[in-house]
Amino acid sequence: MARAAVGPAVIRWSSWQTQAGWLLRAHRLRHADSGLRRLPGFARAYREDARFAGGVSPSSLSRWENGLVPVTAACVRRYEDVLGLAPYRLLLPIQTVARYEGGAAAVAFLRGSGDGPPEGHRRHVDPLLDRVLDGGVLTGADWDDLTRWAAHGGGHVSPGRIREAVVRRLLEETLVSGGSSWMRRFEALSRLIADPRWGPDAIAACAAVAERSEHAGLIEAVCALDGSPHPDAGRAVLRQLTDPTTADSLYGALLACARKTRKRHFDAAQTRMLTAVVEGVLTDGARAGHPAPVVEAAAVLLHRLPLPAADAARLAAAAAERHPVVRAVVAHGSLTDPVTAAVTVSRVVARLDSPPQATAVLGSVVDDLLQHPIADIRLYAAMLLDASPYGPQVAASLAAELRRPATVRTEVRAVPVLDALRVLGGPEQRAVVADLTLARGLPRGVVLAAVHALGHIGGRSPETYWRAVFHQHTQGPADTSERHRVLKRLVYGFAMAGELDLLVRLVDEHARTAPAQPLSGWWSGLSQHVRESARR
Repeated sequence: MARAAVGPAVIRWSSWQTQAGWLLRAHRLRHADSGLRRLPGFARAYREDARFAGGVSPSSLSRWENGLVPVTAACVRRYEDVLGLAPYRLLLPIQTVARYEGGAAAVAFLRGSGDGPPEGHRRHVDPLLDRVLDGGVLTGADWDDLTRWAAHGGGHVSPGRIREAVVRRLLEETLVSGGSSWMRRFEALSRLIADPRWGPDAIAACAAVAERSEHAGLIEAVCALDGSPHPDAGRAVLRQLTDPTTADSLYGALLACARKTRKRHFDAAQTRMLTAVVEGVLTDGARAGHPAPVVEAAAVLLHRLPLPAADAARLAAAAAERHPVVRAVVAHGSLTDPVTAAVTVSRVVARLDSPPQATAVLGSVVDDLLQHPIADIRLYAAMLLDASPYGPQVAASLAAELRRPATVRTEVRAVPVLDALRVLGGPEQRAVVADLTLARGLPRGVVLAAVHALGHIGGRSPETYWRAVFHQHTQGPADTSERHRVLKRLVYGFAMAGELDLLVRLVDEHARTAPAQPLSGWWSGLSQHVRESARR
């Protein structure tokens, strides 16, 4: 008897409320004050602020921490105060995961995030607009105030060229920032993209970046378009699917489609175009030379497209024969099979000092970090863990994974670890990642991910190291597209590590053998006020 056609497995999903509650609970349970570790004691401390004196009980806290009731932004800020954490330490990653998931509860949470426009907010905003236009330095808090006024405070700016200047400046800073500076700016940019008045200008700015092959932020600029149902956003994403500027812009477009298809941003004709692109990537991937992340992102969309079951099964089977990661994504909704995933996650979590009450959700977050097929969800899991009490322990555990030969020789295992260390890694993890950038005999994707990660990891490396990396990776393959990809990752690593001056010297010394001038030129041409602002 013929077997019935089987389509792709379901991709798991953890709600933002569950993740937010876990983050709050993890900090409470790990607090040095034993009184605060218990719900009654925490509730008493919570109510000491007169603004929160009524209506908050131990059961209220329990419902928030277990994700049964959505927490509010004001309550997250109060948790930060009681726990003695820096402002926005918990709020920023929760904003990020809520924004990605969307829905009515997330919208309510995001509108309540922050302190709101101050009294006389127009008088407060005008100097910020002047700094945008005159090349002044802006902080993440400045962008928060400005975009809250623009999106939620009825902020209207004319003529249009001023709005264009604002969104271009914000986008530039977002693309070259990191950590909390990035989260604050990305949320500010997302507000403008989703706003009916500012959205068209923000979408146009992202679409313009997508047309520049030398730009450092192609992936992120295209992916940001997943935050708007506006037809211009859909057209810009489809443009990069059907006629991509580079493999990076194609990858960004596929990532955007993971969310746009879930939110039903495309009409029937656009969905047919997307289906054709996905089928082409998955069935011709090896011949077309698509990088592994592109194939992985296309495989995710098999779970989203409205294909008849028989067609989905046929395409999934054909794609699985061509690339191992597709087989896992289709069969298990994960980057690896369930047994391998469980063993890896258990090994990482076993190295952590976690109270039993928090271990179950912690394991789920680590699973998302290492195994989830959607790259954005892996990134946001890293941000949640970085904001949790376990961040340094997770970083050390991930570094231990990179010392396992079986991990670094397998791209689908090593790359998520290296990507996670871009967020979680500190000086203690720098050496193990640096060694991989110069290692021989590893998959190229692993080495490039290590170069990319090193630009974000704390600490510094000597000039001799950077020269060795430059020489090794500029003697790359003759294939033009692959060479461009390698050089772009190399330039990014130098620039984000603060080694731009050295990079410019190396490019000048080796202009004929290492044609990286257009890529390094974008970074060296970046305005000083943008660079300085992006660090604040």
